[in-house]
Amino acid sequence: MAAWLDLVREDGVWSLVDTHRLEELVKEMPYPTCQYPCLLFFVGNANRMRALRTLFPQNNVSRQGPAGIVRLHLSARTAHTEQPVLFAESAWCGEKSLGDTKWLRYATHLHQRHTLTDVGGELVPARLRQQLAGHLVMPWTQMMCLFVDTSVDLKAAGDLLRLPRRPLAVGDECLSNALHVVMVTEKIPLEDIWAQVSLWELSHADRLTILDLRERSRCSDDVAFEPLRGLILDRLPDIWTAQQSDYRLFSALHLGAFWKLSLQHPLHILHTTPLDLLAHARRNFAKAPSMHESLCEGVRLMRVDGYTEGNIYGAVASALLMDAYPPGMHGFSPVVLMKKLYGGWWAAERADERLGRYGCVLSRFQQYFAQLGPVRSSASIRKTTLTRLYRQGGEGALRSAVVCLVCLSRPPEHMLPCRHALCDTCVVIFGQPSELGLHHINIPECPLCGCENHVVIRQLPPTKGPLILSLDGGGVRGLLQLRLLRALEERIGLPINSLPDLCAGTSVGALSAINLFLNDRSLDECLDVFPSFAQRIFRRARLPVPRCFRWMMSAFNLLTGGLYDSSELSGALKEAVGPEHHMFAPARTSPAGCRVALVASRTSDGKACVLANYRGCGQRCASAAYRFLVTNSPQGPLLADAAMCSVAAPFYFHTTTLPEFGPFQDGGVRANNPVAIAMRETNVIWPSSSTFDLILSVGTGFSRSSHRPQSGLLRWLWEGALPRLWRAMMSSPCLDGTQGFAEALNYFPSDSHDRILRLDQEIDGPLPHLDDVSALQEFSMMDLPVSDHIVRKVLVRGLFFFELDDIPVRTHAGFSCKGSVLCSRPEAAPILGRVLVEFPHAWLQIGNGHKLECLGVEDCCLTCGHFRKGVSFAVSSLEERFSIHIANDCHREMIGGFPKSLLELLQEQQAFDHFGRADHQNSVWPRVRSCNCFRRSKRKLQIVEPSVANKKRRL
Repeated sequence: MAAWLDLVREDGVWSLVDTHRLEELVKEMPYPTCQYPCLLFFVGNANRMRALRTLFPQNNVSRQGPAGIVRLHLSARTAHTEQPVLFAESAWCGEKSLGDTKWLRYATHLHQRHTLTDVGGELVPARLRQQLAGHLVMPWTQMMCLFVDTSVDLKAAGDLLRLPRRPLAVGDECLSNALHVVMVTEKIPLEDIWAQVSLWELSHADRLTILDLRERSRCSDDVAFEPLRGLILDRLPDIWTAQQSDYRLFSALHLGAFWKLSLQHPLHILHTTPLDLLAHARRNFAKAPSMHESLCEGVRLMRVDGYTEGNIYGAVASALLMDAYPPGMHGFSPVVLMKKLYGGWWAAERADERLGRYGCVLSRFQQYFAQLGPVRSSASIRKTTLTRLYRQGGEGALRSAVVCLVCLSRPPEHMLPCRHALCDTCVVIFGQPSELGLHHINIPECPLCGCENHVVIRQLPPTKGPLILSLDGGGVRGLLQLRLLRALEERIGLPINSLPDLCAGTSVGALSAINLFLNDRSLDECLDVFPSFAQRIFRRARLPVPRCFRWMMSAFNLLTGGLYDSSELSGALKEAVGPEHHMFAPARTSPAGCRVALVASRTSDGKACVLANYRGCGQRCASAAYRFLVTNSPQGPLLADAAMCSVAAPFYFHTTTLPEFGPFQDGGVRANNPVAIAMRETNVIWPSSSTFDLILSVGTGFSRSSHRPQSGLLRWLWEGALPRLWRAMMSSPCLDGTQGFAEALNYFPSDSHDRILRLDQEIDGPLPHLDDVSALQEFSMMDLPVSDHIVRKVLVRGLFFFELDDIPVRTHAGFSCKGSVLCSRPEAAPILGRVLVEFPHAWLQIGNGHKLECLGVEDCCLTCGHFRKGVSFAVSSLEERFSIHIANDCHREMIGGFPKSLLELLQEQQAFDHFGRADHQNSVWPRVRSCNCFRRSKRKLQIVEPSVANKKRRL
């Protein structure tokens, strides 16, 4: 089937039919990414077919079948070359072939229709065919052959050449639209043709050649069309050279992608508005919101480090090159691209002072662009530039906790042992897949200094939402929180350190977050040291003075700062979290990747503030209810100081001052349950993630009992203004974690409430005070069950997700899909074992109840623990939302990332990013899923060949 385009008229409305013929031919090419086709367009009647059979004898161009208005072929002789030839062919007129593509198999489902709403019913089909050829085919055509044998053919050729063609543009610059036109005749005198051509007023960009074959009309077809063959062969090298110099030498993959994108707006099909190729190529490249400021900050730091302006120009140009030309991007003109994407920054006031001179940066940008090639990527050019800069600046150069100095585009997220920080995108660009599992990146060396690191960073899978852990404050009741986490850890078979993607903690919850996720301590270690830590910091000085004087001293301490010795708390915190450990420092966990946010509050207005081991690549709202603190120190504040800010409860301890931000107090006075802050930070850390998978809020105990005097003076005092105000304050969502959780649910959509869990324990009687160390013994003896509902949610929705293995195939009933259910954590065997305990005889199923595959321990590799379960299913459309569940006869639970549609999955996996990706990865389809242990080198086998004397020879 060679039909490419067709016209259909139904109920008085014209529709363009695209049979995806170009897409099929691109798939037939062996190397579509590095093959650069040339498109020839042949228009005519009988002589057109004779010429095509002669020029392309290995193509069956005369095969009978639906033709439509344009047919497309791939030259069989050049299909495996670097410069293949695509040739389209069409007749001058004739309505018999219109709409005949409907007779092709599965035409209704496989072909794509575009309604031509701006076409009136009075437009004749012949004129409409010419307009479609001029607007759709001719912009991509390099050479057009017109076969004219009658005056009607000559008039039709003139109408076609005079039609306005849709220009191709890169930004505001229109590309050269030169077209080589060859007019072939066997009957009309040459003088008559030139006389008509002189009246047409053709564009000067078109080169017109007329071939007079009248003397060869009686010869065989090979002899008759030999001049046309020679002319085409002579012109093709010039055409390819001109395309390369004009930066419009498109690969087959890019040509197919541009063609598909040009049809996405049916209203523009017959319009002459320029088609912006750069906008289409970078439609999925969302420029980092902080790129301009990050670039300016990086330039400022390099000037502080003493780098020359020439070095700075090279650093800026190579950073822009890495952003503009990822692997797979078309080689647009560097001058035009630089002006379109980044030129506006230099147009601002004082731009030369912040970023340097535009002309100097552009000159370096062009030099680096000239170095790009199949074995020289923009990332390797950037790494070479960074290495040279580091050698010139010395060991202390190129360090920042504000901007990623590798890309100069985003804030940093991960600190390497060499004290250089990288963003998530640079981790993927300069890292390698780790043997620990999918979406685990190993960074063998620092791209700045070249030091060996071997740090493994866990990335959030693109089709999965994050798992968020929120830890309440509560003083000594933090022991109860640790024991709840320990009970959950026993049920899920996974260390709690490896569970969340983001952990937010307030007060004692912040202290637990530091020890678990920053210092890589186990829950058993935290439980062992917590009682002695609490007894140490909540110990009052025993003075040999009467009781009344001790009360007076306590009242004085209460008014001036706190009841307890803050220096003792500071010393205990330094011993607990480490005296030299910083907030934004190299991770001590492996794999790294868990974000930690500590909540404190300002003493000036009580506003909540966040200290974190990350920065976040999204934008934070200036009017947010909290403030995210970013220090200029390369490593941030000390962990002990950050913990002191979050646990310095009023009335108990003195405030703590951070040099750059002022005094802070316990974050529990404003957000004792930081679940709302954690949810907002999720959108900043992972802006591409549509929603979260699971939020687990862990409390420090709650009580339903309340002491209320029945009568007398006590009741009168109980109902007084100050007691009422005190009770309202202590039960407010700010100070009460349980009330804060209930308040936060009001701001989440109702369909997400089943993904927001609360793990807490009821306490008989009134809640113990924050400093009541006598309750520690009771807490350590309490039985703390974890509900099966929470365990199933954490195991299934929090740890499993789905990815497509291949592009969905369209069928007569919808789309057939193939994919894999995967585990987001390494060593999946114990996790799967716990799943099979909670779901005996489990299987995978679609949300509608259709069973897919059974689950078993054999689905995990015994060597590396890799888990993968391939599934196949069908959906009715790309927009249909569906979900995959782990189920048995009693329970079923949805895995992470769902519900969503196939279209969302394809976008998240960047299946159609034919122009590269921001992380410089290649989207290879179909996906090759293999066990992690197969990535190692092959075993060296010693093969001993038998001697010649022992070989059996054939007689």
